[in-house]
Amino acid sequence: MTAHDPSLIRDLLERAIETSEFTQFMGTRLTHFEHGRVEIEIDLKPVLTQHHGYAHGAVIGYLADTVSAWAAASVAGDVVTAEYKLNLLAPAKGETLWARGEVLRAGRRQVIVRADVYARGRGEDTHVAAALATISPVGGRPGREETA
Repeated sequence: MTAHDPSLIRDLLERAIETSEFTQFMGTRLTHFEHGRVEIEIDLKPVLTQHHGYAHGAVIGYLADTVSAWAAASVAGDVVTAEYKLNLLAPAKGETLWARGEVLRAGRRQVIVRADVYARGRGEDTHVAAALATISPVGGRPGREETA
């Protein structure tokens, strides 16, 4: 197993879904996984909307944050979000929200990720948000022995 073993990292993400009650509450599904690029989706349920019926901004932030961290994890192992900037581009309405995270640069201390969030309704996607995130590795990379 190498430091970039995709099956090991994907297993870690699947376990994160199983062990995080919030991720389960959101109904997050991992729909695409490759080294440096991840896609996730959720169903847009009424409980996740604001008073106009659009997805709440916090839901959009959740998707951008989560997909950024998971994309970073695909190259860096265990990570946490240090910061992200979110630009809301359009109201998010439809049946499904999905997000794509793509690593722009991965260093030892930080991973920079671009995230885009989309709303899917009636078979069409609307780009509803763009984010730029700084993700910090916090543990060893999967498959690599740590030294004291």
